Amino acid sequence: MTITFSLLVLLQIVLIFFLSHLTINELFYFLRIFLKKEKVVYLFVSFLFFPGTVVHEMGHFTAATILNLKVHEVRFLPQLEKNQIKLGSVLYEKKDFIRGILVGIAPIFFALSFFWILAKFHLFPNSFFWLNILFGYVVFAVSSTMFSSKQDLVDFVLIVPIIIIIIGIIYIFNIKLDIVLNNKLLKEGFYNFFHDINFYLLFSLIVNIILIILFKIFRLIFK
Repeated sequence: MTITFSLLVLLQIVLIFFLSHLTINELFYFLRIFLKKEKVVYLFVSFLFFPGTVVHEMGHFTAATILNLKVHEVRFLPQLEKNQIKLGSVLYEKKDFIRGILVGIAPIFFALSFFWILAKFHLFPNSFFWLNILFGYVVFAVSSTMFSSKQDLVDFVLIVPIIIIIIGIIYIFNIKLDIVLNNKLLKEGFYNFFHDINFYLLFSLIVNIILIILFKIFRLIFK
């Protein structure tokens, strides 16, 4: 069951990556109908996803700090650089390849941990309508910015060969993982984690699909 949930979570994350980019593009094209200046549109979209930017950059910052990499600067507010809007950034010292990759992909796991906290403390969904609206918006913003940086995607791709090498070493040297794989507490922990965050990923997928459809309809109407 844990493997099934793991694959389901992975599939939903991949779908969120593609759909969230499509949603942001549709939002951008829709806003351009009313706001003629692209810089104004970029700034509006940047502030709209600000909660996600905060969680994203905190993921980089936390990972860099844990891995003993000195953080020089953390920015949450969007800035205009070379006619492009940069949502946020974390400037830290880079010492080696492995830690660079871990810091690069940290926002994904930081966002999933954020969803897990929401589930554990029963913050969303809850019995208060406006609080549900607020947390629903935050969940959407956080899920949409898990992969906001191109460099993060490069780092995520680079970790794949490392995983292949580790699997190869385990296979070649016949390293036994039965103690880990058959650990009941560990399996239950993974199951509970995937079960808790599954709702938020599914919620994000549904919101993205609805928004994409709505923005396409609105664009046709207003054009």
